[in-house]
Amino acid sequence: MFVTARTEDESELLLEVADALQTLGVETTLDGRVIAVDEVPLDLHVVARAHPTPADLADLVGRDRQVPAVVVADRISDAGRDVLRKAGWGWLDRRGHLRLWAPGTRIETALPAAGRSRRSNTGNAWTTVGLEIALATLLSPTEPVSARRVAARIGRSVGATHDLIGRFVELGLIGKATHLPLLPEMFWETAARWPDDGWTPLPVGLDVVAAKLGAEELVRVDERAATLGGARIPAAGDLPARCYVPSAGAFRRARALVDRDRPARCWIRRAPVEWLPENADHPPDATHPWRVAHPVVCALRLGADPARGREVVDSWGIVPGTP
Repeated sequence: MFVTARTEDESELLLEVADALQTLGVETTLDGRVIAVDEVPLDLHVVARAHPTPADLADLVGRDRQVPAVVVADRISDAGRDVLRKAGWGWLDRRGHLRLWAPGTRIETALPAAGRSRRSNTGNAWTTVGLEIALATLLSPTEPVSARRVAARIGRSVGATHDLIGRFVELGLIGKATHLPLLPEMFWETAARWPDDGWTPLPVGLDVVAAKLGAEELVRVDERAATLGGARIPAAGDLPARCYVPSAGAFRRARALVDRDRPARCWIRRAPVEWLPENADHPPDATHPWRVAHPVVCALRLGADPARGREVVDSWGIVPGTP
């Protein structure tokens, strides 16, 4: 539940914002509910939430149009920040990032790290192995995340898996005590970082591509594949197919079919992960000899699109931890 302005907690929230500004060296004073930034008084609207999803934030800014406004949260994903930024809202992400957007005041910056603890697992969690670990947690959201179990599942070393899990723990996406993924935040954070650029258009149908590469080299991950997993997407079958190609050699052979002067009939891309789970309910057959990606993989690709794709995923009901 959101805590809005004029509650008993408002003064504490405003004090947090003032403290964050002061760490940046910005002259800040607080008088009641008015915060003055470099002597510019702001009647700031504040709300608080521990782990708001992009959908939560879109709902908030859609019905609460007071600005200037700031969401104070334990963590706000990149996708969530985009929602707030487009609405003209600010945020205080307690992990160390501030945005305050108002007439005469334009601040969006990381907060100084002084005073925050430094830990060994502070590297980038969103490597290829990290994406595979995140994907594994989304496929088994109620299982405690164990390096040995996840490593065996994704085909990686226990050591590398253990290191990446530690980074997710530091990000707050895997519980230190519960060892469970934080949901639905794990899904939306992964979707925000799921690579979806670099698609190559081909002027031929999947049957021709499959004949050249071998159908086992194609993993369908488009809207049609999503509908096979339960998504409701009108006219999905009319859209050009999109397939991941797991191997570099097969991808190079497929690129020989490129002809920019002809319209695209399908699109291909190197798979962003090596461990690519499939939809077990729709194995290859004589009519459709290519593989179909697991519904969660399709949802992550769609969720990477902050516009229509996210809307499809929200209505699909596939995101773990969503009511």
